[in-house]
Amino acid sequence: MTSLKIRFGVMADVHQDFMYRAEERLNRFIERMTEEKVDFIIQLGDFCFPVPENKPFVATWERFPGAKYHVLGNHDMDRCDKRAIMEFLGMERNYYSFDSGGYHFVVLDANYLLLDGRYVGYEHGNYHQHPEAISNLTPEQLDWLREDLAATNKPTVLFSHHNLESPFNDFNYGIKNSDELRSILREANAKAGFRKVIACLNGHNHLDGVKVIDDIYFVHINSMSYFYMGKSYAATRYSQEVCEAYPLLASTAPYEEALYAIVTLEPGKLTIEGRGAGFVGPDPVACGHRNHAGGHVVTARISDRTLLY
Repeated sequence: MTSLKIRFGVMADVHQDFMYRAEERLNRFIERMTEEKVDFIIQLGDFCFPVPENKPFVATWERFPGAKYHVLGNHDMDRCDKRAIMEFLGMERNYYSFDSGGYHFVVLDANYLLLDGRYVGYEHGNYHQHPEAISNLTPEQLDWLREDLAATNKPTVLFSHHNLESPFNDFNYGIKNSDELRSILREANAKAGFRKVIACLNGHNHLDGVKVIDDIYFVHINSMSYFYMGKSYAATRYSQEVCEAYPLLASTAPYEEALYAIVTLEPGKLTIEGRGAGFVGPDPVACGHRNHAGGHVVTARISDRTLLY
């Protein structure tokens, strides 16, 4: 029997290789989702590098007894190509869809450079060398998405690492071809005659927020671990030993506890049960940071929300 009410756990940007004691954060998420008996769990990218020392980290993820899904993040390809991290995580495809209960879900991959008219997948941190060419959905992926949405009559939620709401610029780390993507979503809703595409959930920006565009919710799921402020706002929060092992930490505002959410979908309503925490050491304001990014306030929380559709 198709369930008209489902619950799933979502997390983003745990950054196992950048964050001190990241595995403890992941473990808490897995314990909670197992206790709650959610229908599935999904992580929205920037999970870990595919190196032997991270096998226990992946094993922690695999402890969840139900369905599990991955989204690729840009940092997942910092030291490898896409195939290597996919094999490490057990992913068959980098973009795909699945059904759970009475709902349809789509996973997208915007980890592509557009160089001289050619789409090149992220690998070995190549996106750092071409900042003007990053964050693209390929034409093949967009064609697939149009067909995938046309083939379902179920309410649909999209997952991605990068935000889909608006194009990449100096203030918003979205995808380059968001206009084309949102045209496909509008078309799907118009042809269906109902609000087929309900929401898009993303990570990447390490922010908590929601915007409504074309009657679709675009929801930022905050990082499980920290907000990245930049070297200009560096502060000492951990021991010298920890800072040497995780040099990026000084430029971040880490969260005291793991952030994640439980999302409930039922007819006419999407509910987010989030978590809040404090910052470890000085918060962004105390560090002189402007305390906002991409149109959202910087905060150590995933907010509770009730989104009607």
